[in-house]
Amino acid sequence: MLTGYLNALADLFYPQRCVGCSQRASDVLCRPCFEALPRITPPVCGRCATPTAFEVYGCDACRNTDFAFDGARASLRYEGVGEELVHALKYRGYGPVVERVMAPLMAVAVAGERFDAVVPVPLHRTRLLKRGFNQAELMARAVAGRIGAPFSDKLRAVRGTRDQVELTAGEREENVAGAFGARGRLAGRILLVDDVLTTGATLNECAGVLKQAGAAEVHALTLCRAI
Repeated sequence: MLTGYLNALADLFYPQRCVGCSQRASDVLCRPCFEALPRITPPVCGRCATPTAFEVYGCDACRNTDFAFDGARASLRYEGVGEELVHALKYRGYGPVVERVMAPLMAVAVAGERFDAVVPVPLHRTRLLKRGFNQAELMARAVAGRIGAPFSDKLRAVRGTRDQVELTAGEREENVAGAFGARGRLAGRILLVDDVLTTGATLNECAGVLKQAGAAEVHALTLCRAI
């Protein structure tokens, strides 16, 4: 009874707002925004997670691109409510979106598959100190718990990089080249987690490092795919 009273007071003075539309809501997303999630549903390209006319491994968007990862999956398009979810976590530090929305959606994307470890894309220590957390690590830990796979922090950022947002595809590749390293050996099938897949440059670089460290397969999983 006391808990209910305290929750009511908290809602009165600090009402929860929907991440998507900023209206008062009983959860991180109101029903209309939840229903408006820009979901990626089959058919998709199994290699780069781009929606396609039919199931394919290697579409027009990625056929001429070399990827070190063996496949990619994403739950949402990087637009609308999907983009707002990423921004709420990455730039406002709103952690509840991870367990309540992100991790459930991402776990569904790899349902039925087995992985020997779930590894996040790391942040360099300077950016980690500035932000206070690594959003990919929060997502990876939550996904690992949901799919019953071990979490691993075997990847590390060995040098700082520029923000990728305004960079071209070629500049992104140059920006992250040699930026990551491994803490010891890995084996088996690895699930590599990040927030958004755009050109795949960061995931590609990380996957290459993981394979050099012994991983047999690396599969990328992100909440969003920039289309």
